[in-house]
Parts: sequence; C-alpha cells; structure tokens
Amino acid sequence: MNSLIKYLAFIFLLNNLFFGIIKLNQLAENSFLLIIGFSFLITIYSIKILKSVIFNKSFQLFFMLNFLNLIYYLCFEFGDIDSFKYLSARFVQFSIFSITVYSFKNNFPRVLIKFLKFVTISSLLGSLIFYFPDFQSRYSGIFINPNEFSILMVIGFSIILFVEKKSYLNYLLLIMFLLAVVISGSRSAIAGLFIAVFSYIIYYKLKNIINVILILLLLIIFSIYSGENNAVQRMFELDILLNRKFQYLYAIETFLQKPLYGHGLKNYAYIDHTLIQFNDVKIDFGAHNGYLSILVQYGIVFSTIFFSIFFYYLYKIYKSQIIFYGENHSEIRVLFFIVTYTLVNGLFENTIIGISFFQTNLFWLTIAYFIYLLHKKNESNSISY
Repeated sequence: MNSLIKYLAFIFLLNNLFFGIIKLNQLAENSFLLIIGFSFLITIYSIKILKSVIFNKSFQLFFMLNFLNLIYYLCFEFGDIDSFKYLSARFVQFSIFSITVYSFKNNFPRVLIKFLKFVTISSLLGSLIFYFPDFQSRYSGIFINPNEFSILMVIGFSIILFVEKKSYLNYLLLIMFLLAVVISGSRSAIAGLFIAVFSYIIYYKLKNIINVILILLLLIIFSIYSGENNAVQRMFELDILLNRKFQYLYAIETFLQKPLYGHGLKNYAYIDHTLIQFNDVKIDFGAHNGYLSILVQYGIVFSTIFFSIFFYYLYKIYKSQIIFYGENHSEIRVLFFIVTYTLVNGLFENTIIGISFFQTNLFWLTIAYFIYLLHKKNESNSISY
C-alpha cells in the first residue's frame, strides 16, 4: 500500500494525460473520480500522512490555498455540491503531490524526469505511428487538441536538451520533438522552446553554442517546409495579439459582473455566455488565461489573497537560485523550466487553476518539490547557526 501511495501523483498525472487523448477521454473521466475518491480516503484516515505531510511546514503553501478555498466555500457557497467537488479535488491534488514529494525527497527530480521522459517519448512515437502528420493542418497526434500535444513535446524537448547525454539517438529525439512543436502550430509552444533555449544558454554559457545554432537552423528549415499552419509562420500572423481578445474581453466583463467575490469555486475558466454577441458564436468560449480565470472565480478580494500567497512563494523560489541546489542540477533545471513555461503559458491557457489539465498539475507537483527543498534548506541553515 505504501508503495502505491507514493506513486499517486504520477497515476494522477497519467489520468490527466488520458483526458486529452482520442478514445481515452471517457475512461479518464471515470478513473478520475476513482483516483480522487481513493486518495481522499487515504488522506483523511491516515493520521501519519496528516501529521507528516498535510500539516508539514514544508507544504505551507498548499495548506494556505486549501484554507482559502475552505473559507470561500463556507462564506459564499456552503451546500453547493459542484463547488464542494472542486474544494475536495483541490485538497486531494495538493495532498497527493505533497505525499509523493515527501516520499521520494531528494530523489524526486530524477524519478519525475524518468516519468516525463517515458510520457513524452511515448506520446511522440504513438502519435507518429497512429496519426502520421500531413504537414498541412495543425498536428495533434493522438491528442484531441494540438496545444495539449505541443506542451508535451516542449517538455520532452527540454528534457533531452538539459538532461540527456548527446548521442545520435538523443539528437534524433531532439529533432523530432522540435519538428512536432513546429507542426502543432502552437505559438505558445514556440515561446516555450525559446524559454528552454534561453535557459540553456544561461546555464551553460557558450560551452554548447553549436547545439543552440543547430536548433535555430532546424527551426527555420522546419518553418519553411512544414506547411502554412506551422507554429513559426503563425507567430507572424497579424492576429497574434488579437487571437484571444474576445475571450479576454468576455472574461473581464464576466469578472465585472461580480467583481468583489467572484462567480464561485465551481466557475473556474468561466465566461458568462449571455454576454457573447451573435457574430462571435465561433469563438472558443474558454477564458484562455489562467490569471483572468482566477479573478473570475474568486473576485478581487479572494484573488488578491491568492495572488499574494502564490507570488510570494514564487518570488522565494526564483530568488533562492534553487537550480544550483543538490546533486541533480540538470534535472532541477528542467523542473525550473516547467514552472517558468507554465507561468508564461498561463497568459494563453487556463493553467494554474484547473483540475484535470496535465500542465497545471505538473506545475503544482513541481512547486511542491521546490517549496519542500526551500524549507529543508532553511532548516539546515538554522541548525548550522
């Protein structure tokens, strides 16, 4: 049982992945409820877990965010079943992420990278085998949405770039991940690639400048021969800054309907459809912005508290230069990239706030490790003094 408990976060992430895969979506919905229910029972009835993990000072961020959700629910939505489901799911998510990090401790980065390497390479190869690209339309592989597919490809690219030794096989994988990102047509994924390359330059200075030049040359070549819907060419379309404007405007209008206390826990990534004009019916009605989604959900009062807590811990993580801690420098740098990439992608997708989105939960799992690492470092400094 203990061995199963410590892998709950990885089981949960796999389930998130299935939500976006063709023909596995229904299975994911059913298994998601089972995972949440099973994890909730384990967390509630295990005194050892409650004492060692849930109330551990290493995970104070999660405790505060769970407490914030509880206060909001009791004040404004007590008795609302859908909001209670969100409250419970969020509690379970944060709990199992804390349990997994606490169980693996210093070995966590290596275990997570192995998991992500398996997931990303499997997704890449499975996509090419079952849905070979036509190089004309946006490519999503085995996934329903090309943006979800591209997120995994960017993560796979960063793992090969930062962690793996440079061999013929790894160079081939790097090229395949790069091509997959380009033909996905995702502009936010291109931003993720540039974040990875820029981070690589910072970490390794000019030691591996040939790799950077190779990546940029391949990016140019792929953009020329990968059809009109590839990500690089879409970066230069005139609507790049206006692509999400209606979603943003409607999200802001929705927020202004209930500016103080928001639309409720159950209404994350919510837009009031009555605001939508007739000629906009073809718009994807999601807010497509994680930060606006939080405002709509909580309102200005509780979102201010949320952002204050959230950015305080992010500031501590970035200020600490955490990428230089421990022995697993390269693995930690990948995790640091995942945090940065998710924060940037939150401008274009509903990351940070969702329940079953892979990148969102990978972000929170990574944050769990970083705040655990920071707490342990502070403890060791206190002892040394």
